[in-house]
Amino acid sequence: MKKINLSKLIIIALIIIIAAMSAIFISAKNFKSNKNPSAMTQTINDGTSFVDRVLVAPIHFVQDKANELSNLMDTYQQNQSLKTQLAKSKDDDNKLSGLESENKELKKALKLQETLTDYQTVAANVITREPASWNDTLVIDSGSKDGLKNGMIVMANGGVVGRVTQVNKSSAKVALLSSSKGIENKIPVRIESDGSPIYGILSSYDSQQQAYVIKNIDSQGKFKNGDSVFTSGLGTNSGSEGGTPSGLLIGTVIGEKQDSDGLGKMVYVKPETNLYDIRFVFVIKSKIDGQ
Repeated sequence: MKKINLSKLIIIALIIIIAAMSAIFISAKNFKSNKNPSAMTQTINDGTSFVDRVLVAPIHFVQDKANELSNLMDTYQQNQSLKTQLAKSKDDDNKLSGLESENKELKKALKLQETLTDYQTVAANVITREPASWNDTLVIDSGSKDGLKNGMIVMANGGVVGRVTQVNKSSAKVALLSSSKGIENKIPVRIESDGSPIYGILSSYDSQQQAYVIKNIDSQGKFKNGDSVFTSGLGTNSGSEGGTPSGLLIGTVIGEKQDSDGLGKMVYVKPETNLYDIRFVFVIKSKIDGQ
């Protein structure tokens, strides 16, 4: 292998440097005198421009990609910010909707309380309502320390919703009238018709009709759709365990049909209460005048 001759390399480098300096000098002189550059100068200039383009192209490519990446990151951050704002907005809307719903229920509870001035009542909050037994039971935050007893009537949203079935010191279980298991402790009721009151027993709930069912109705009684249904207080000792004070609103008549045994009528009653959304209740301890 031949050794590189350092002297030759130095001479070649000097020649190139001198040629380049000469070209620059001549080009500058021609530029000042407005003369066209020589052929050698043009060749050198073209070569230099080509080298510049080759060297600058990767730099421009990297700069473009860096700008694209920066724009992409800015867009991503803006999207994340918008998503966060949207999620917060939805959360705020849900909270507002919940507060509005709770406010409506509080107003209904206040209105109901104003109609119960003739009764000894205990106000309570619903603290548990399991999805699996949503239509059957709920738990409230009042108990024996508040004077609650089994069998006491429970009202919410303007009407009767159930009875107390289990009492603890600071909580109680309420069996709802909408239970698919039926109404264990039947409620004596009366239908306020244009003529004499008509009496019967609230015995079950029809989920298809979404209505209570009254049986043991006097077949000769005259009533119509829209008549109000109240607790009658008959056959009970108001104020005792399981007692049902009279005059508590249950709902309105929406229809009737012949009982399955063919011996009487079944009357369907639309609940006064929204049974699905119950947040506050009043437990009726007794009627003040003892009726």
